[in-house]
Amino acid sequence: MPLKALSYVRKDDNFLLDYSSDDKNYYLFATSVVMRNALAACFNQDPRRIFITGQPRNDKLFKNSNKDLERLLNINLNDYKKVILFLPTFRRSQKEINGELISYNFNFPDFNREVFSQFLRSNQILLLAGFHPFEESITKPYFKKMNNAILITSEMLQKNFMDLYDILSCADVLVTDYSSVYFDFLLLDRSIIFAVPDLDEYRKKRGFALESYEFWTPGPKVKNFDEFLEELEKSIKDPEYYQKERRTINELVNYYKDGNSAERIYKIVFEDEL
Repeated sequence: MPLKALSYVRKDDNFLLDYSSDDKNYYLFATSVVMRNALAACFNQDPRRIFITGQPRNDKLFKNSNKDLERLLNINLNDYKKVILFLPTFRRSQKEINGELISYNFNFPDFNREVFSQFLRSNQILLLAGFHPFEESITKPYFKKMNNAILITSEMLQKNFMDLYDILSCADVLVTDYSSVYFDFLLLDRSIIFAVPDLDEYRKKRGFALESYEFWTPGPKVKNFDEFLEELEKSIKDPEYYQKERRTINELVNYYKDGNSAERIYKIVFEDEL
């Protein structure tokens, strides 16, 4: 479900994807009326062929995944008080990121790895991070030097026949920037922090399918490391922090709030319940 501008609504026209089709059996699925309209605009699609079902991957959020995470990482979650999951959007191609700093520092120019590492250790917090496969080779060495931090790679997940949605429900706090993963995380009604020091630049160059960004992102928007630590402490101590805003956006982007999206799509595809 699009937050970032895609295809026809993207400000740069280098990535035009036309998913329109004359095939009478061609359909898309969305999570709400708002998202159906966003998809129709982004991909030049007839909204009458977009059905509101929810996303099957989100069905995994409604199960207890702690054992899956412990098995994946060979850890005991009882050793930690909180779990933070960092899932930034993919920003550059592999060629462009070689030798450059990317999102492993939360994009904060003043990020202090030693201070953050101490913060995680002293508060018994486990930081998990997932990046685009193109970025993993650069981020891996960085996370080896940080206490209580683990990089979850695509290789780790594949070997265990898992994906990030098998462990998303283990997180107490999600940290992201422009990734639409937070739309899914809203189903859990847990804290979200948006690390966006380059918001103005990103809006100008890429743009958003949903504006204003400030309204559609129900959590603190932080632009430097000090703000990040401050808002992280608030989010950890108070689960109701920004709860009103989260529930407002959740109502707009997730019509169904259950684990039955796959079943709804099955009925449309195989039982012809159009």
